[in-house]
Amino acid sequence: MKRVAAEAVANLLASRQRSALALLGIVIGAAAVIAMLNVGAIARNETIRQFRQLGTDILTLRLDADSGLGNFALADVEALPQEVPMVTEVAPFVIGGGSVLHEGTAAYGSHLGVTAAFASVSRLRPRAGRFISDLDRYELYAVLGHGMAQQLSTSYAPVGVGSNLRIGRYVFTVIGILEPVLQSPMMPVDIDTTLFVSVPNVRRIMANPALSMAIARIRPDAEAEAAVHQIERYFAPKIRDQRLTVQSARQLIAGMQNQMQLFTLLLGAVGAIALALGGVGVMNIMLVSIAERRREIGVRLAIGAEPGDIRTLFLAEAVILSVAGGIIGIFLGIGGAWFFAWLSGWEFVLSPTAVPLGAGVSAAVGIFFGFYPAVMASRLDPIEALRAE
Repeated sequence: MKRVAAEAVANLLASRQRSALALLGIVIGAAAVIAMLNVGAIARNETIRQFRQLGTDILTLRLDADSGLGNFALADVEALPQEVPMVTEVAPFVIGGGSVLHEGTAAYGSHLGVTAAFASVSRLRPRAGRFISDLDRYELYAVLGHGMAQQLSTSYAPVGVGSNLRIGRYVFTVIGILEPVLQSPMMPVDIDTTLFVSVPNVRRIMANPALSMAIARIRPDAEAEAAVHQIERYFAPKIRDQRLTVQSARQLIAGMQNQMQLFTLLLGAVGAIALALGGVGVMNIMLVSIAERRREIGVRLAIGAEPGDIRTLFLAEAVILSVAGGIIGIFLGIGGAWFFAWLSGWEFVLSPTAVPLGAGVSAAVGIFFGFYPAVMASRLDPIEALRAE
């Protein structure tokens, strides 16, 4: 077997240009499979990382009415942990948006009217100052997300604790700036570009504020579906003809993981098509090689070589091309996936199935597409082959 492999390598090196063309197709196909499977794993990991920032024990509550957003009674929402034991804490909020001015610099973003519990439920940490407390209900205080603070800051007038902001006809004082956070799929706004005020103050900056949303945290050992049913039963007699929607982070994660698995399979299928095309290229190159080496094959058969020896030699050449292309494709595919993660600003993870699957499929492609040319070579008639010029 070693002699056959050495001879196959020598034959491939003797026709470098033809071998390089066949190798290129396998390299591109294997790299595509590995890169796409890794990209799917990176995207799935990023989704889980975003959820982990806020937690998997989160529920979001949204109230809708026929005319638009619904309106919770603040006391009903704040009583939820006492009425539904599975809920440990809850934070209602009013959502809106608009422009904010600071020393002539404007920034547009979301505005949230919140209670003091919002920072705890959402796991927000101040980078400077503090978050809104229950004592700040009617004070003109504001807290900024990290991104909005950067948008409003200039080299001569940076935004910090104590800075004044104009929102509509009112001037608010900044009492806190939050640390940067990832955008969570469970939140309807990007926290980094959001301004926070107390719930009573939203009437000063929003035309028709509605307490239509809340975020709740359940016990880690609680069943999310059971908690959702209990919450719906609690609010049913209180919301009349309004519609309550409760979304669980765990349910959303499960759904998104299923979607990401399908996305990964689709990416792998696209890469497999590229690898199959590379295999067709190997087969074509091998068929051309047989046509050019008919006389050599005839001589081998004439001096006693068995058809099985000819078949093994050509199959070995195809497998060597495929394995070599698969190895090169592994490094190119991993490099491509790393470059994608770097461009996206995401964490790079290596899919445990990408490398063995890419290498295994490339070897299988070599055997599959190399088998037919090898059989064709072994069935050549020695006399007809010796007559070939």
